[in-house]
Amino acid sequence: MKSIQLLPLLAVLLASPATAQTPATPGTEPEAPVYKVVLTPAQTEKILSELDKVETQIGKGRGSVFTAAMAKFREGMASPAAALALYLDCYRLEHFERKNLKQADFMDWKNKNEARLKDEDFKRALWLQLEFLVLTIQAQEITEPKKMAPIVASLQAFLGKAVTAVQGSTFHSASGAVTDKDSKGGRRGGGNVPAGDILGTLRQSVADSDFAKAYSLQDFLKREEWEYQPLSVKGVYNNVIFPYYLAEKPTDLPAQWDSRINAERALRQALMSDAEYNEYIKDEGPRLLWEKDNYLVVNDVGPVKALADMLKVIQTYPSHPDAINWLKEFRDIVKQVSEPVPVNTEKPAGVQ
Repeated sequence: MKSIQLLPLLAVLLASPATAQTPATPGTEPEAPVYKVVLTPAQTEKILSELDKVETQIGKGRGSVFTAAMAKFREGMASPAAALALYLDCYRLEHFERKNLKQADFMDWKNKNEARLKDEDFKRALWLQLEFLVLTIQAQEITEPKKMAPIVASLQAFLGKAVTAVQGSTFHSASGAVTDKDSKGGRRGGGNVPAGDILGTLRQSVADSDFAKAYSLQDFLKREEWEYQPLSVKGVYNNVIFPYYLAEKPTDLPAQWDSRINAERALRQALMSDAEYNEYIKDEGPRLLWEKDNYLVVNDVGPVKALADMLKVIQTYPSHPDAINWLKEFRDIVKQVSEPVPVNTEKPAGVQ
Protein backbone atom coordinates (compact mmCIF):
# COMPACT_ATOMS: atom_id res chain seq x y z
CA MET A 1 0.00 0.00 0.00
CA LYS A 2 1.43 3.39 -0.99
CA SER A 3 1.97 5.57 2.06
CA ILE A 4 0.68 9.12 2.11
CA GLN A 5 3.37 11.63 2.97
CA LEU A 6 1.73 14.28 5.16
CA LEU A 7 4.58 14.86 7.58
CA PRO A 8 6.97 16.75 5.24
CA LEU A 9 4.15 19.01 4.12
CA LEU A 10 2.97 19.72 7.66
CA ALA A 11 6.52 20.29 8.85
CA VAL A 12 6.91 23.15 6.40
CA LEU A 13 3.45 24.61 6.97
CA LEU A 14 3.66 24.57 10.75
CA ALA A 15 7.26 25.78 10.99
CA SER A 16 6.18 29.30 11.94
CA PRO A 17 6.20 29.99 15.70
CA ALA A 18 3.02 29.45 17.68
CA THR A 19 1.85 31.50 20.62
CA ALA A 20 3.56 30.35 23.81
CA GLN A 21 1.22 28.37 26.04
CA THR A 22 0.82 29.21 29.70
CA PRO A 23 0.86 26.06 31.86
CA ALA A 24 -2.59 25.26 33.17
CA THR A 25 -3.28 25.89 36.83
CA PRO A 26 -3.89 22.61 38.67
CA GLY A 27 -7.59 21.90 38.94
CA THR A 28 -8.53 24.06 35.95
CA GLU A 29 -9.30 23.16 32.36
CA PRO A 30 -6.34 23.91 30.04
CA GLU A 31 -7.01 26.58 27.45
CA ALA A 32 -7.23 25.53 23.84
CA PRO A 33 -3.94 26.20 22.01
CA VAL A 34 -3.80 29.25 19.74
CA TYR A 35 -1.77 28.87 16.55
CA LYS A 36 -0.37 31.79 14.56
CA VAL A 37 0.13 29.79 11.40
CA VAL A 38 -2.25 30.71 8.57
CA LEU A 39 -2.64 28.33 5.64
CA THR A 40 -3.23 29.57 2.15
CA PRO A 41 -6.27 28.19 0.31
CA ALA A 42 -3.97 26.02 -1.79
CA GLN A 43 -2.23 24.58 1.29
CA THR A 44 -5.56 23.87 2.99
CA GLU A 45 -6.88 22.14 -0.12
CA LYS A 46 -3.74 20.01 -0.37
CA ILE A 47 -3.92 18.86 3.27
CA LEU A 48 -7.64 18.08 3.10
CA SER A 49 -7.09 16.11 -0.11
CA GLU A 50 -4.40 14.01 1.57
CA LEU A 51 -6.62 13.46 4.60
CA ASP A 52 -9.41 12.20 2.34
CA LYS A 53 -7.00 9.61 0.97
CA VAL A 54 -6.02 8.54 4.49
CA GLU A 55 -9.69 8.27 5.47
CA THR A 56 -10.35 6.03 2.48
CA GLN A 57 -7.48 3.73 3.48
CA ILE A 58 -8.72 3.59 7.09
CA GLY A 59 -12.20 2.69 5.87
CA LYS A 60 -10.84 -0.10 3.68
CA GLY A 61 -8.80 -1.47 6.58
CA ARG A 62 -11.78 -1.56 8.91
CA GLY A 63 -13.95 -3.04 6.19
CA SER A 64 -11.52 -5.90 5.62
CA VAL A 65 -11.44 -6.69 9.35
CA PHE A 66 -15.23 -6.78 9.53
CA THR A 67 -15.52 -8.86 6.35
CA ALA A 68 -13.19 -11.56 7.64
CA ALA A 69 -14.99 -11.71 10.98
CA MET A 70 -18.49 -11.71 9.51
CA ALA A 71 -17.77 -14.72 7.32
CA LYS A 72 -16.94 -16.82 10.38
CA PHE A 73 -19.66 -15.32 12.54
CA ARG A 74 -22.37 -16.17 10.03
CA GLU A 75 -21.21 -19.78 10.13
CA GLY A 76 -21.45 -19.72 13.91
CA MET A 77 -24.99 -18.33 13.76
CA ALA A 78 -26.23 -21.48 12.04
CA SER A 79 -27.12 -23.10 15.38
CA PRO A 80 -26.24 -23.05 19.09
CA ALA A 81 -23.88 -25.97 18.47
CA ALA A 82 -22.12 -24.03 15.70
CA ALA A 83 -21.83 -21.01 17.99
CA LEU A 84 -20.18 -23.19 20.64
CA ALA A 85 -17.69 -24.59 18.10
CA LEU A 86 -16.71 -21.07 17.03
CA TYR A 87 -16.49 -19.97 20.66
CA LEU A 88 -14.05 -22.77 21.43
CA ASP A 89 -11.88 -21.77 18.46
CA CYS A 90 -11.93 -18.14 19.59
CA TYR A 91 -11.28 -18.99 23.23
CA ARG A 92 -8.34 -21.23 22.35
CA LEU A 93 -6.82 -18.51 20.14
CA GLU A 94 -7.28 -15.66 22.63
CA HIS A 95 -6.45 -17.44 25.89
CA PHE A 96 -3.95 -20.11 24.84
CA GLU A 97 -2.35 -19.72 21.42
CA ARG A 98 -1.66 -15.99 21.75
CA LYS A 99 -0.11 -16.67 25.16
CA ASN A 100 2.04 -19.47 23.73
CA LEU A 101 0.36 -22.08 25.90
CA LYS A 102 0.21 -25.71 24.88
CA GLN A 103 -2.70 -27.56 23.32
CA ALA A 104 -2.66 -29.77 26.40
CA ASP A 105 -3.42 -26.70 28.52
CA PHE A 106 -6.45 -25.92 26.40
CA MET A 107 -7.69 -29.51 26.61
CA ASP A 108 -7.28 -29.43 30.38
CA TRP A 109 -9.40 -26.24 30.56
CA LYS A 110 -11.98 -27.80 28.26
CA ASN A 111 -12.24 -30.94 30.38
CA LYS A 112 -12.67 -28.92 33.55
CA ASN A 113 -15.50 -26.95 31.93
CA GLU A 114 -17.15 -29.93 30.23
CA ALA A 115 -20.46 -29.60 32.09
CA ARG A 116 -20.82 -25.94 31.23
CA LEU A 117 -19.83 -26.44 27.61
CA LYS A 118 -22.50 -29.13 27.25
CA ASP A 119 -25.20 -26.98 28.84
CA GLU A 120 -27.87 -26.05 26.30
CA ASP A 121 -28.48 -22.66 27.90
CA PHE A 122 -24.82 -21.76 27.58
CA LYS A 123 -24.85 -22.72 23.90
CA ARG A 124 -28.01 -20.69 23.36
CA ALA A 125 -26.43 -17.72 25.14
CA LEU A 126 -23.38 -17.83 22.86
CA TRP A 127 -25.65 -18.09 19.84
CA LEU A 128 -27.59 -14.99 20.90
CA GLN A 129 -24.39 -13.12 21.76
CA LEU A 130 -23.02 -13.87 18.32
CA GLU A 131 -26.22 -12.66 16.65
CA PHE A 132 -26.06 -9.38 18.55
CA LEU A 133 -22.38 -8.96 17.65
CA VAL A 134 -23.24 -9.33 13.97
CA LEU A 135 -25.94 -6.66 14.30
CA THR A 136 -23.41 -4.45 16.08
CA ILE A 137 -20.94 -4.80 13.22
CA GLN A 138 -23.61 -4.09 10.62
CA ALA A 139 -24.64 -0.91 12.44
CA GLN A 140 -21.13 0.57 12.59
CA GLU A 141 -21.14 1.96 9.06
CA ILE A 142 -24.72 3.28 8.97
CA THR A 143 -25.06 7.06 9.20
CA GLU A 144 -28.60 7.73 7.91
CA PRO A 145 -31.50 6.93 10.28
CA LYS A 146 -33.68 5.46 7.53
CA LYS A 147 -31.02 2.86 6.72
CA MET A 148 -31.28 1.56 10.29
CA ALA A 149 -34.73 0.07 9.53
CA PRO A 150 -33.59 -3.56 9.05
CA ILE A 151 -31.25 -3.34 12.06
CA VAL A 152 -34.04 -2.00 14.26
CA ALA A 153 -36.41 -4.76 13.14
CA SER A 154 -33.74 -7.36 13.89
CA LEU A 155 -33.09 -5.84 17.32
CA GLN A 156 -36.77 -6.03 18.20
CA ALA A 157 -36.87 -9.69 17.22
CA PHE A 158 -33.61 -10.34 19.07
CA LEU A 159 -34.92 -8.91 22.35
CA GLY A 160 -37.93 -11.18 22.10
CA LYS A 161 -35.67 -14.22 21.71
CA ALA A 162 -33.34 -13.11 24.51
CA VAL A 163 -36.17 -12.58 27.00
CA THR A 164 -37.70 -15.92 26.02
CA ALA A 165 -34.33 -17.61 26.58
CA VAL A 166 -34.14 -16.16 30.10
CA GLN A 167 -37.72 -17.23 30.82
CA GLY A 168 -36.93 -20.74 29.63
CA SER A 169 -33.94 -21.05 31.95
CA THR A 170 -35.80 -20.32 35.19
CA PHE A 171 -38.44 -22.11 37.23
CA HIS A 172 -41.09 -20.62 39.52
CA SER A 173 -42.27 -22.87 42.32
CA ALA A 174 -45.83 -23.07 43.59
CA SER A 175 -44.84 -20.67 46.39
CA GLY A 176 -43.64 -18.07 43.86
CA ALA A 177 -39.92 -18.54 44.43
CA VAL A 178 -37.64 -18.54 41.38
CA THR A 179 -34.74 -20.95 40.81
CA ASP A 180 -32.66 -22.25 37.97
CA LYS A 181 -34.63 -24.80 36.00
CA ASP A 182 -31.81 -27.35 36.39
CA SER A 183 -31.13 -26.77 40.08
CA LYS A 184 -32.50 -30.18 41.07
CA GLY A 185 -29.97 -31.83 38.82
CA GLY A 186 -27.17 -29.77 40.30
CA ARG A 187 -25.66 -28.90 36.94
CA ARG A 188 -24.98 -25.31 37.99
CA GLY A 189 -23.87 -25.47 41.55
CA GLY A 190 -27.33 -25.92 43.03
CA GLY A 191 -28.99 -23.22 40.97
CA ASN A 192 -27.96 -20.31 43.18
CA VAL A 193 -27.89 -17.99 40.16
CA PRO A 194 -31.06 -18.38 38.09
CA ALA A 195 -30.40 -18.09 34.36
CA GLY A 196 -26.72 -17.62 35.18
CA ASP A 197 -25.35 -18.73 31.80
CA ILE A 198 -27.79 -16.62 29.83
CA LEU A 199 -27.39 -13.50 31.98
CA GLY A 200 -23.63 -13.69 32.33
CA THR A 201 -23.18 -13.93 28.58
CA LEU A 202 -25.84 -11.48 27.43
CA ARG A 203 -24.97 -8.82 30.01
CA GLN A 204 -21.41 -8.74 28.72
CA SER A 205 -20.51 -6.13 26.12
CA VAL A 206 -20.12 -7.87 22.77
CA ALA A 207 -17.04 -5.71 22.19
CA ASP A 208 -15.42 -7.60 25.10
CA SER A 209 -16.65 -11.04 24.04
CA ASP A 210 -14.21 -13.78 23.08
CA PHE A 211 -15.62 -13.62 19.55
CA ALA A 212 -14.65 -9.94 19.23
CA LYS A 213 -11.29 -10.39 20.94
CA ALA A 214 -10.26 -13.28 18.73
CA TYR A 215 -10.87 -11.15 15.61
CA SER A 216 -9.43 -7.96 17.17
CA LEU A 217 -12.66 -6.01 16.80
CA GLN A 218 -12.66 -4.03 20.06
CA ASP A 219 -11.07 -0.90 18.62
CA PHE A 220 -13.37 -0.93 15.58
CA LEU A 221 -16.68 -1.05 17.47
CA LYS A 222 -17.05 2.64 18.26
CA ARG A 223 -20.57 3.65 17.22
CA GLU A 224 -21.93 5.88 19.99
CA GLU A 225 -25.62 5.55 19.07
CA TRP A 226 -25.66 1.90 20.07
CA GLU A 227 -25.97 -0.44 23.02
CA TYR A 228 -23.25 -3.08 23.34
CA GLN A 229 -24.84 -5.21 26.09
CA PRO A 230 -27.39 -7.48 24.38
CA LEU A 231 -29.74 -7.84 27.36
CA SER A 232 -29.91 -4.12 28.18
CA VAL A 233 -33.52 -3.53 27.16
CA LYS A 234 -33.35 0.11 28.25
CA GLY A 235 -30.11 0.73 26.36
CA VAL A 236 -31.27 -0.89 23.14
CA TYR A 237 -34.49 1.12 23.09
CA ASN A 238 -33.03 4.44 24.27
CA ASN A 239 -29.92 4.37 22.07
CA VAL A 240 -31.20 2.70 18.91
CA ILE A 241 -34.92 1.97 18.61
CA PHE A 242 -36.37 5.23 19.93
CA PRO A 243 -34.02 7.50 17.92
CA TYR A 244 -34.93 5.61 14.75
CA TYR A 245 -38.67 5.95 15.31
CA LEU A 246 -38.33 9.59 16.36
CA ALA A 247 -36.60 10.35 13.06
CA GLU A 248 -38.63 8.11 10.75
CA LYS A 249 -41.93 7.07 12.40
CA PRO A 250 -42.67 9.34 15.37
CA THR A 251 -46.35 8.38 15.58
CA ASP A 252 -45.27 4.80 16.39
CA LEU A 253 -43.25 5.89 19.44
CA PRO A 254 -46.02 5.31 22.04
CA ALA A 255 -46.35 1.69 20.90
CA GLN A 256 -42.57 1.26 20.96
CA TRP A 257 -42.48 2.58 24.52
CA ASP A 258 -45.11 0.01 25.46
CA SER A 259 -42.92 -2.69 23.90
CA ARG A 260 -39.94 -1.56 25.96
CA ILE A 261 -41.99 -1.54 29.17
CA ASN A 262 -43.41 -5.00 28.43
CA ALA A 263 -39.96 -6.42 27.68
CA GLU A 264 -38.50 -5.03 30.90
CA ARG A 265 -41.41 -6.40 32.92
CA ALA A 266 -41.15 -9.83 31.31
CA LEU A 267 -37.43 -9.98 32.02
CA ARG A 268 -37.87 -8.95 35.65
CA GLN A 269 -40.72 -11.39 36.16
CA ALA A 270 -38.55 -14.25 34.91
CA LEU A 271 -35.76 -13.41 37.34
CA MET A 272 -37.69 -12.37 40.43
CA SER A 273 -39.81 -14.18 42.95
CA ASP A 274 -43.47 -13.25 42.92
CA ALA A 275 -43.01 -11.04 45.99
CA GLU A 276 -40.00 -9.27 44.49
CA TYR A 277 -41.79 -8.72 41.20
CA ASN A 278 -44.84 -7.24 42.89
CA GLU A 279 -42.59 -4.74 44.68
CA TYR A 280 -40.87 -3.94 41.39
CA ILE A 281 -44.17 -3.29 39.62
CA LYS A 282 -45.41 -1.13 42.49
CA ASP A 283 -42.39 1.20 42.30
CA GLU A 284 -40.92 0.87 38.83
CA GLY A 285 -44.17 0.46 36.89
CA PRO A 286 -45.34 4.05 37.47
CA ARG A 287 -41.80 5.33 36.87
CA LEU A 288 -41.74 3.74 33.43
CA LEU A 289 -45.11 5.25 32.57
CA TRP A 290 -43.90 8.67 33.70
CA GLU A 291 -40.67 8.30 31.71
CA LYS A 292 -42.65 7.34 28.61
CA ASP A 293 -45.04 10.29 28.76
CA ASN A 294 -42.29 12.77 29.62
CA TYR A 295 -40.30 11.57 26.60
CA LEU A 296 -43.32 12.05 24.33
CA VAL A 297 -43.93 15.57 25.63
CA VAL A 298 -40.29 16.60 25.26
CA ASN A 299 -40.19 15.25 21.70
CA ASP A 300 -43.61 16.71 20.75
CA VAL A 301 -45.22 13.36 19.97
CA GLY A 302 -48.90 13.58 20.92
CA PRO A 303 -47.95 16.01 23.71
CA VAL A 304 -51.50 16.87 24.85
CA LYS A 305 -52.40 13.21 25.42
CA ALA A 306 -49.02 12.58 27.03
CA LEU A 307 -49.59 15.48 29.44
CA ALA A 308 -53.00 14.06 30.32
CA ASP A 309 -51.38 10.68 30.99
CA MET A 310 -48.73 12.30 33.20
CA LEU A 311 -51.48 13.90 35.27
CA LYS A 312 -53.19 10.52 35.49
CA VAL A 313 -49.99 8.94 36.84
CA ILE A 314 -49.82 11.54 39.60
CA GLN A 315 -53.51 11.07 40.43
CA THR A 316 -53.30 7.26 40.39
CA TYR A 317 -50.13 6.94 42.49
CA PRO A 318 -50.19 9.78 45.06
CA SER A 319 -48.32 7.57 47.58
CA HIS A 320 -45.44 6.78 45.21
CA PRO A 321 -41.97 7.86 46.45
CA ASP A 322 -41.56 10.05 43.34
CA ALA A 323 -45.01 11.67 43.54
CA ILE A 324 -43.76 14.98 45.03
CA ASN A 325 -41.06 15.32 42.38
CA TRP A 326 -43.55 14.44 39.65
CA LEU A 327 -45.91 17.12 40.90
CA LYS A 328 -43.19 19.80 40.85
CA GLU A 329 -41.93 18.69 37.46
CA PHE A 330 -45.43 18.63 36.01
CA ARG A 331 -46.20 22.15 37.28
CA ASP A 332 -43.04 23.43 35.60
CA ILE A 333 -43.94 21.72 32.32
CA VAL A 334 -47.47 23.15 32.35
CA LYS A 335 -46.10 26.65 32.97
CA GLN A 336 -43.67 26.31 30.07
CA VAL A 337 -46.18 25.02 27.53
CA SER A 338 -49.15 27.22 28.50
CA GLU A 339 -50.05 30.22 26.35
CA PRO A 340 -49.49 33.54 28.13
CA VAL A 341 -52.63 35.09 29.58
CA PRO A 342 -53.45 38.21 27.55
CA VAL A 343 -53.18 41.45 29.49
CA ASN A 344 -56.37 43.56 29.44
CA THR A 345 -55.29 47.13 28.66
CA GLU A 346 -58.79 48.58 28.32
CA LYS A 347 -59.84 50.99 31.10
CA PRO A 348 -63.13 50.45 32.89
CA ALA A 349 -66.02 52.69 31.78
CA GLY A 350 -65.92 56.12 33.40
CA VAL A 351 -62.21 55.97 34.16
CA GLN A 352 -60.33 58.87 32.52
